[in-house]
Order: sequence, then C-alpha cells, then structure tokens
Amino acid sequence: MVIAFRAAYKPVVRRGGGASERKIGAVTAGRLIVRGATASAGGLVVRLGARLVFLVVAAQLYGAALFGAYALAVAAIELAVAIAGLGMKKLLFQHLDERGQRHEAHVLADALALVAMTGAALAAALMAAVALLPAGLMTANAAAALFWLAPMIACQALLDVLLAATRWKHLIRYEVAGRSLVEPYAAVIAAAGAFYAGFEASGLLIGYWCGTLAALAFALLGVRRSFALADLRLWRARGRRFAGLARHAAANTAADALSGLIVRLDLYLVGILLGERAAGIYGMARQLALPIRQVRQSFDGLLTPLVARTLQAGGPPVAARAVASAARLILALQLPMVIGMIAVGYPLLRWLGPEFAAGWVAAVLLAGAETVQGAFGIGELLFVYRRPRLGLGIMLVTIALSLAAGFAMTLAWGLTGAAAAVLVANAVRAAARRAALRRSLGVAVPLRHSLGPTLAGAAGAAAAAAALPQGWLAATLIGLGLYLALLLGWQRLTGQRLALDHFAAPA
Repeated sequence: MVIAFRAAYKPVVRRGGGASERKIGAVTAGRLIVRGATASAGGLVVRLGARLVFLVVAAQLYGAALFGAYALAVAAIELAVAIAGLGMKKLLFQHLDERGQRHEAHVLADALALVAMTGAALAAALMAAVALLPAGLMTANAAAALFWLAPMIACQALLDVLLAATRWKHLIRYEVAGRSLVEPYAAVIAAAGAFYAGFEASGLLIGYWCGTLAALAFALLGVRRSFALADLRLWRARGRRFAGLARHAAANTAADALSGLIVRLDLYLVGILLGERAAGIYGMARQLALPIRQVRQSFDGLLTPLVARTLQAGGPPVAARAVASAARLILALQLPMVIGMIAVGYPLLRWLGPEFAAGWVAAVLLAGAETVQGAFGIGELLFVYRRPRLGLGIMLVTIALSLAAGFAMTLAWGLTGAAAAVLVANAVRAAARRAALRRSLGVAVPLRHSLGPTLAGAAGAAAAAAALPQGWLAATLIGLGLYLALLLGWQRLTGQRLALDHFAAPA
C-alpha cells in the first residue's frame, strides 16, 4: 500500500546558528529520519520473510508445546537484556554528543564494558537460579530453554549498544542488515538444520544462539569500520566512570526493565495460568502482531538521537511537536497492518497449524495494542531525556494495571482476555503519558492531530471485518481500499500532510 507522503519541514534554529544552519535544520533532520525509516522498512520486508519461515519451522517442526517453552524463555531473556543494557541504546547518543574532548571510541568502550559486566552477572545469576529451582515450579522444557539461553543476555545487550553506535554515525544499514537479515536468517537456518540433525528438543535454542552471534559479529564489523578503534590503546577502565554511568542510567534502566516487563507480562500470565501449549498459541499470535511494533522501530534508528538533539536545540515544546508529527505518520503506516490482520490472520494461523487458529482474535487485539504503543509511545523519549523518574512512575502504575487486568481477564476469557488486557493497559498508558507531558513539561498536542488516520483506520477495520464472509482477499481489498480513500480525503479536505516536522539539524 502506498500512502501519499509529502514532507513539510520547518527549520529549527540552534542557538548561535547562522543562516546556512537554519536552512538545513529540519530539512536535513526530517530527510534523515525518512531515509533511515525507508531503509529500515526495506529491512523489515526482508525480516518478515525470515519471520514467516521461522514461524513455519517452529509450528510445523517443533509444535505448540516446545514453541511455548521457547517463547517463555526468550521473553525472560529479553527482559534481562533490557536490564543489562542499562538504557545505553538510547543514552549512548547523549554520552557521545556531550563527550567534550574525550575520544568517541573511549565513550563507546565505557558503555560496552559496563554492559558486558552487567550482562554476564545477570546471566550467571539466572543460570544459578534455574539450576537451584525446586522441581515442579517450572516445566523441564522451559527450564532447559532458560538455562541455555541465559549466556545470550550479555551478547544481545552488547548487540544493542554496538548497533546504537553505528546509528550515531548515521549508518543505519548495519542496524537494518544485522537485525533484518543476518540475525533472523541465521537463526531460522540453524533451527531447521538442528531439527533434521536430530536436535528435536533444542533446535530452537541452537537457532537463537546462531542468530545472536552472527548479528554480534556483523555489528562489530560495523563499529570497526565507523569508529577510530586505534584510539582504544589509550583507554583504561575506570571504576569511578563506570559508577557515574550506572547512576546516570539508573532511572532509565528501571524504566526499560518495567517497559520490557509490561510488553511480556501477558505471555508470562498465559504460561502460568494456561500452560505451555496455550503459551505457544499465544506466542504465535504475538509473533504475527510483532511487525506492527517493528514499523515504529524502523523509525527509532534516527528518531531517537534526533529527538535528543531537538530537545537540546528547541526545548520540550518544539520536541513535542516534532514527536507528534512522527506519531501521526507512524500511526498511518501501522493501521493498514491491523486491517490486514483482521482479514488474513485466521487463514494464516490455520496454515501454520490448526491448533494455532485459536489465537486469531488475540492476534487482532494485540495488533491494536501494538499500534497504540507504537504510535503514541514516542512521547516516552521526552521522559528519557527530561523526566526519567516521571516516566518510571508511569511504568509502575501501568504494570500494576497490566498485572491486575491480565490476571482477571486471562482467567475469564483465556487468550482473548490476555490480549484485551494488553490493549486496555496500552491505552491507559498513552493517556497517562499525555497528561504527564502537559503537567510536567507544559506541552500537549491536540487529539485532532491524529484524528484523520484514526477514523480512517477504524472504518477500514470495520469494513474488513464485515467482508470476512466473502473471503480473506475481498476483506483485505475492501478494508485497505476504504482506509486509503478516507485518508486521502482527509488530507485533501483539511490540508494536513503526513509530515515530519520541527526536528533540529543533526550535528
């Protein structure tokens, strides 16, 4: 689907900037974001192919129970990665921008060393906990998966920091190729090969190891080519510097950990309350909804550092307007995927395996939840750089709501209830974030700013659902056709454009 896009950029003047700097201001910033997002979107298409192949391998070779154990273990590992990363995939940009006279390679080395130590400590603690866990508290499959995947905590955390470093250099291709090509394809090839080599119980774990290590090697190559690593001969580890970095990262690390818990809490609850097989079905539904989250992530490569620079150049009000323009564009790109999930989700899940068809409604609800968080979650970047403790408070409230709603709704309605609880929690979180931005930073964006795409998406989704008896192809064409017509009509009537605006120029 093609959405009419015309960028309308307005310059943001940096303090002390001359005429030439004003001229290239938001134009350069906006074009960088769009170019990075376009490259990431191309990588997303490539990654979708690998994801589909992986889901086929996982569903048809390993089944719901083994996939459920794997999904639960990976969810725990990813939560540990969020802690071990110490927020450096976002804070690294700030440290590099404000490094003063220090070598950029030294700043990167500080972050990598601290993250490596934290990741190794968490991995060791997790492996010890699993080994000492009393029998019966965890199934054998889940315990084995968690134990053998634990060493990847440090590797995945380092991978995040290395790719962030290449993005700081505006080399988005390493993020795109590493995450969208090297990691997923290495994982799926290894998982399939392991199964046919006789590793029926551990093939998915072998795939995760191979994908992570291949991507880590590729990211190291990117950093080697973009940073002057010869300067590292003068680098020395300093405990005081590590302590300072850790203190600075504390609030954001806690926020990342809580955010990671929020997005995985539903899977944990399904595994605890409904069992491994149900977790496998629900995990497959989550996998189908994940590309919607990745639309937002495709913008993050350059959006995150440029939000930091816009805050520095224009302050919170300008940054809030820039973030709002990005949110509206991302929303417009995500909504067609929700419509597609309504139209083709059920036959796709049945094709993967008849037992997975029970997760279709959950997949649709999760797609809506990912859309709310993906588009309206960008405001969290303002908390990262200006009010990290406030962002942490919102996380705590949301996690309490997610736990209470998830527990009650999963018990009442099973997989559908678990997904509905995620949608409710994300909507409340978005509303709380909006209110906090207005109260603490004095910034707010009118709700009508995103009204056009929202109404067009709602109409397209309803049309696709109504057309389901006519078949998935008709439902897709009708839903997407109505969405596009209404979106273009809104643009024509209001003069609004899906534009990235107000971003400050990169350094």
